[in-house]
Amino acid sequence: MTEEPVTFVSLAVATVTIPPANCDTPPGTHLVGAGLMIATRHGSRWRFSSEAGTIAAGEKEQGLLLWLADRLPMADTLIGWQIDQHVVPPLIDAAAHAEPTIAHHFMVRLARVLRGNVVDLSVDRSAKAEDVATASSMTPDTLLGNWGTGRLDAVRADLATEAIGAWLHFLRQAQHVGADAEQATRAWMHRRSSIHLVERAPGAA
Repeated sequence: MTEEPVTFVSLAVATVTIPPANCDTPPGTHLVGAGLMIATRHGSRWRFSSEAGTIAAGEKEQGLLLWLADRLPMADTLIGWQIDQHVVPPLIDAAAHAEPTIAHHFMVRLARVLRGNVVDLSVDRSAKAEDVATASSMTPDTLLGNWGTGRLDAVRADLATEAIGAWLHFLRQAQHVGADAEQATRAWMHRRSSIHLVERAPGAA
């Protein structure tokens, strides 16, 4: 009997807080980018892919939702940092302001990935892992400035790195996945770095 493939998805998002226009208006949150790390095990073999997309100031969030929806696979396990507090809420909020067809398409894909096993790495009360530490381009002031001026190359790179880092941190905690997964991931990262792979994504040149 053929063994079914098992898919893990690590998801990272970036948002900016928009200062209020006046004292009566609460600050708003705008979705800026998303990073994905997809790892699929089929028997003893692993297959990996990683992408990140961003939108600049003035661009609609629904463009990023559509990009993400088209890439979210059927996942056995979703991995992230503060999934309930930081990852999912801005996605749902963006969908609430998107065109109905895009919102429906995205929410179907998001619900599908949330139905599986969800691993929130922040549940561990120990200090935040170095693998998933926030990069300098993702600090609130820097991110807001880069978003406003369209300088988002570093944000895309750091979103992809954050998603990969969360996957590596998960592997160190998940004994059932095995050390071979980390070894395979490191080998893939080395090959990816060697050929300077750049994948098309929203905001990419």
